Amino acid sequence: MSKKLSTQPLRGMEDYYPSDLREINWIIDTIRDIADLYSYEEFESPRLEPIEIFAAKSSDELVNEQSFIVEKKKGEKLILIPELTPSLARMITAKRQELKKPVRWISVPTCYRYERPQKGRRREFKQINMDILGENSLYADLEIFNIIVDIFSEFGATSKQFQIYFNNRRFIDSVCELILQVPKEKIPLIYKILDKADKMDDSEYEKYILESFQDEIIIQGIFKLKEAKSLEDLLSRFEDISKEFYDSKGYKELMSFIQLLEDVKISEYCTFSPSVVRGLDYYTGIVYEVFDTGKENIRSIFGGGRYDDLLSLFSDEKITGTGFGMGVLMFSLFLQTYNLIPEEIREKDYTDTIYISSISEDVSDYALELAQLIRAEDFPCIVDYRFSNLKNQLSKANELGVLIVLIVGPKEKEQDEITVKNMRTEKQETIKISSLIDKIYDIIDESES
Repeated sequence: MSKKLSTQPLRGMEDYYPSDLREINWIIDTIRDIADLYSYEEFESPRLEPIEIFAAKSSDELVNEQSFIVEKKKGEKLILIPELTPSLARMITAKRQELKKPVRWISVPTCYRYERPQKGRRREFKQINMDILGENSLYADLEIFNIIVDIFSEFGATSKQFQIYFNNRRFIDSVCELILQVPKEKIPLIYKILDKADKMDDSEYEKYILESFQDEIIIQGIFKLKEAKSLEDLLSRFEDISKEFYDSKGYKELMSFIQLLEDVKISEYCTFSPSVVRGLDYYTGIVYEVFDTGKENIRSIFGGGRYDDLLSLFSDEKITGTGFGMGVLMFSLFLQTYNLIPEEIREKDYTDTIYISSISEDVSDYALELAQLIRAEDFPCIVDYRFSNLKNQLSKANELGVLIVLIVGPKEKEQDEITVKNMRTEKQETIKISSLIDKIYDIIDESES
């Protein structure tokens, strides 16, 4: 006997059965509706890209350790996209003269990362991306924060259940340069260390810092950045902060953004966190990660930030952008934690489906003709192909939750009639085909009143 193949998908991949997909599509469609309120347009890019556009600006870890690389032709390496932003940058640059700015775009790509599968993380995953490009001011970052708050609020989440922990990379640059006196070429290492803070235990993290820096001021500064709970708390941990720091673009920009959050009354959803820096190299300004405030989902739900230089890969023209990439699976786990996904979302609603039952196969042509008529009116329609045992057919319709069943027999076919049964009231009557559509509307209207 031949060996049977496994029915399991590849490790880190997922099969989505109809009920699973209904839940995912409900989440995506709800977020699409919010994007539409802000006038974001949907776009799509290939799942395969040249590896160079990721290697140039994304982290080495992402490209060299966490990506799926395809090499069909010697010397030509392609990457299954681990995230969308470089592809977005490529597309924007290609049409930069034609696009009216600011550009507001949304996309729902399938992305791939070769990492250990765990709760909320798969090697193949759907991600919702929203970006605004060509708007230099902090109002673009503010708009993204407003969208995030609207998304969570639309699903019924409160500020007690989630927080947007934010920082500003220019601010951290100022801390590093003007307070800690970190050499400029070493600042990217500070970001790498801070990004690893929640991914290592304390002793491992401390060892990593000590191996990276020997200067005691810098080492203690990193711990202060990691441990501070607010801007005031952070600054109080340093002595003799210069006026140059308070005049720096990073400090002023952070203070202005904090004020904007208060002005639009969403500050209750937002918390400054100096340890949030994001792991990708292309971020330059406001960065953030959204967390569940409970204890069940300890990882970031998703994150994003401002990128000023990403388009320089493709052009000398500078176009700044800001946005986020949200993994649908991680967000759905958050919603499940707080019972924010209605049970009925996973079940197909057959209420408006018209079910055709036939007494015998002799009337199959008539049943199929009726189905075409009904679908032409945009009603879903199921034909029961058993063409016998009316009781079993009606039982199946009842099991699905169908409201209207059409019963077809030789007599109905001969006289161009149809028997219409209301499954709620169990009333049925035989009518002319010419009156069928009106009758369907009447029964639906009656059931909704």
